[in-house]
Amino acid sequence: MKITAVEAEVRRIPFAGEVRPAWAPGTVWGEKATTVYRVETDDGITGYGAGQGTPGLVRERIAPRLIGQDPFRVEHLFRATVNWGGGFAGLPIACAIEMALWDVVGKAAGLPLYRLWGMDKDRVRAYASLVEQRSPERRAEDALRFLDLGYRAIKLRLHAPTMNEDVAQVEAVRAAVGDRMAIMVDANQAQEPGTPGSETDLVWGYDRALATCRALAPLDVAWMEEPLPRYAFDDLRRLAAASDVPIAGGENNVGLHEFRWLLDQECYDVLQPDAAVGIGLSGLRKVAAYAELRGKPVAPHHGGSGLGRRSHELLADLDVRDP
Repeated sequence: MKITAVEAEVRRIPFAGEVRPAWAPGTVWGEKATTVYRVETDDGITGYGAGQGTPGLVRERIAPRLIGQDPFRVEHLFRATVNWGGGFAGLPIACAIEMALWDVVGKAAGLPLYRLWGMDKDRVRAYASLVEQRSPERRAEDALRFLDLGYRAIKLRLHAPTMNEDVAQVEAVRAAVGDRMAIMVDANQAQEPGTPGSETDLVWGYDRALATCRALAPLDVAWMEEPLPRYAFDDLRRLAAASDVPIAGGENNVGLHEFRWLLDQECYDVLQPDAAVGIGLSGLRKVAAYAELRGKPVAPHHGGSGLGRRSHELLADLDVRDP
């Protein structure tokens, strides 16, 4: 089997209303844009992936070097795409093309990848991931609506000016759902640096993060996600050691070396690599294996598109459908 074409196209999906995501303070989103990738073969099998990237770059620099190659050489082609895509700047392109290559492999084998890779579980618990900072009363109502829909876990965004406001949101949801739902919280502080608007917005330090974790511990919070900047390794290690709430993160870290740092330095209790951002599906499996050796659970992250999204994370939540 040989690759005959590699194509990329930007697709835009409008939201039903305005969305103000907690991870991009001060911005208003009206749509979701993603780059959809297609890898065609001479056997008539087409693989699909999605992420970010410029179609022109893919057409002019990447595709000519992949056409004629064996799509089963996934890791070799991932490396070639990174090299010709501009190094680490080309990682999102490489990740999306690798996703399409694995799609080809799975279709050729007649098996979904989870079975091809030797599945351990065939069920996962779904959680509803909310995208905006909302009032405690509204979030309590939302949690009950998700509970009625069958969800048994929910993730809330903490980004209020004061800690008391953040804690009040979690208290309201816990009071509404009792022990019927797991609650996770996400502070989105690891977006700094790199998010427009964050330079004028509140950025947590160690003291705020630790105080919030201690206030949330009695509410049985499953994890606190991204409570500090991405490369604050020393403070992340201190926080993970001091907090009774597990610390989670890693969705925007790139390369196996960064996840090795995070694991070796005990920065996170829960690792969240994103296969579409910085390591690809093959890299995600390697991170998971190393995390297993270190006794750390892995909850893969993805919020970029329906093609790459895990079935147990919902981003098109009530904030989008009912603004």
